[in-house]
Amino acid sequence: MIIMTDMSFNPIESYKIDEELEEKEIEVKEELAIQTIGLKKYFGRGYNLVKAVDGINLEVKEGEVHGYLGPNGAGKTTSMLMIAGTIRPTAGKGYIFGKPIGTPAANKQLGVAIANPKFWKTMSAYKYLIYMGQLHGLEKTLSKERAKEFLHILEMTQHGHRLPVAFSTGMKAKLAVAQALMHHPRLAILDESTAGLDPESRFKLVNTIKELAEILGTSIFVSGHILTEIEKLVSRVTIIVKGKIGLQGITLKEMRKEFSTGQFSLECSNPEQVMQDLFNMGVTSQIFMDHNNVIIFTSEFIDSVYAWLPEILKRNGAVLQRFAPIEVTLEEVFINVISKRYGSDFLFEEAILAEHQDERRSIFNRLGRRTK
Repeated sequence: MIIMTDMSFNPIESYKIDEELEEKEIEVKEELAIQTIGLKKYFGRGYNLVKAVDGINLEVKEGEVHGYLGPNGAGKTTSMLMIAGTIRPTAGKGYIFGKPIGTPAANKQLGVAIANPKFWKTMSAYKYLIYMGQLHGLEKTLSKERAKEFLHILEMTQHGHRLPVAFSTGMKAKLAVAQALMHHPRLAILDESTAGLDPESRFKLVNTIKELAEILGTSIFVSGHILTEIEKLVSRVTIIVKGKIGLQGITLKEMRKEFSTGQFSLECSNPEQVMQDLFNMGVTSQIFMDHNNVIIFTSEFIDSVYAWLPEILKRNGAVLQRFAPIEVTLEEVFINVISKRYGSDFLFEEAILAEHQDERRSIFNRLGRRTK
């Protein structure tokens, strides 16, 4: 994978802001896989200035799989590339296990799989992995052994002789993950690593990454758009919106507690009678039945519900199948954080399309007439 280094930054602005950071006492925590302090990346100048990343403070603990989420254009890839040392920050500090980002000491502990990876046109997948292993300091014999192992793990052995430039998007993503992990780094940064894969392949890759992280003891910092799969992979999440952190390093358990709807689901036989009984007892503030005949309710007296439920079921000749609080999903939290804390203008493109729908129709009609 070839990565071009971006040198576009304002040295005067960078110096001034970094000088302000120096005046403050910065505690560098060597036990953290990733630590950033006021990390910024601006592109352009004046009216064309774009604040892609605007002063983020991140902490990723060693040994965890940390999800990094945000809508398109939020600054995920830009901040990941800064942490990986491939583009220079406009301002701020960043560390990998206490080593400044972009330095050989930091890069030595790092594996990176970027979105939309590029490969040499004349090097097979197998030779590419061998070469990348050697660049990371592996002896050639060991690099060959690891290349075979990772091709097998990712079900790509039969494609090892092929040129990666001819691979599908999903296969390229898998090969990028292989090169990021084959030297057993302390930290791996995986940007959109399941992009382009079919559902079955995504499921397998997510499980493989999780298993490898546990076996190798590698910390994983991963981004993605398919939140149901990210939820299965990560132990902690951070959400970035408009270049700023919207939700910082929260565990899934803490997330479900903080964003809980307070709703419970009750599945049983004779649900109509049971629901009416619960309603008549006055222990629910809201109660209804969904299309699957599951009773959904909220209650400020949940202890009373637990105490009386056996009697209610018995009285109505009902058999309990399932009774549990409804857990909020990562996708629901993601939408909540963006829309409630930052407004819904992440849907800006959709709003523009709706606003100019008539104009778009007339344009399409004109285009249609021209082609006839």
